[in-house]
Amino acid sequence: MDTVKWIDLVVSLSFGTVFFLMLKLFIKRPSLLVAYFGISALAISTPYFLDLFGVESYIDLFQWGKLISITFYISGLLVLIRESKPIFARFPVYLTGLPFVSFLFFPLIIDSIVIKELINAIYQGGALVVTVLIFTLNQARQRNRRYYIIGITGIVAAYISYWIVFKQLNMAEFNWVSEILLATGILFASFRFVNGEYEKLTQPQ
Repeated sequence: MDTVKWIDLVVSLSFGTVFFLMLKLFIKRPSLLVAYFGISALAISTPYFLDLFGVESYIDLFQWGKLISITFYISGLLVLIRESKPIFARFPVYLTGLPFVSFLFFPLIIDSIVIKELINAIYQGGALVVTVLIFTLNQARQRNRRYYIIGITGIVAAYISYWIVFKQLNMAEFNWVSEILLATGILFASFRFVNGEYEKLTQPQ
């Protein structure tokens, strides 16, 4: 098995595991937040899984998978922000779906490499910054926060290595490093998130 197939296997297993964790949690405790995060994981694991078996498509599954994944993830972050506010100060829940507007114009620019890459970099960078801020405000003092720290560190390293190092230096052959870092970081952060949600279920109302 060549390097590309190994990466397909690792990433599809990693995000696939996250999806099933979210699905199990959603069945036990349905919530918009868990649904958004679960769909995000499924969207990124699907193209890698299909590529592992050589399945071809007339659309760019990787580009659409990345867009759908980051869009649902951003919507999940909006849910977290909304839930962190007092009830009287919360914005309407339908506004968490605002990022979905990007689905309308993405087909128009999918063939423009520069614009497409710029949008992906901005979306991912923005989501990363918000994730770090939410962790700092809400999770820094929580028990077992080291799993969040390891996870977010891996995700930050993946973003920096991909967009700032490998992209700028035309070192595409090393993109697998970023994908491994991302897959590892996502697993650590997701396991802690899911455990935290289960802990909430056991707390007295």
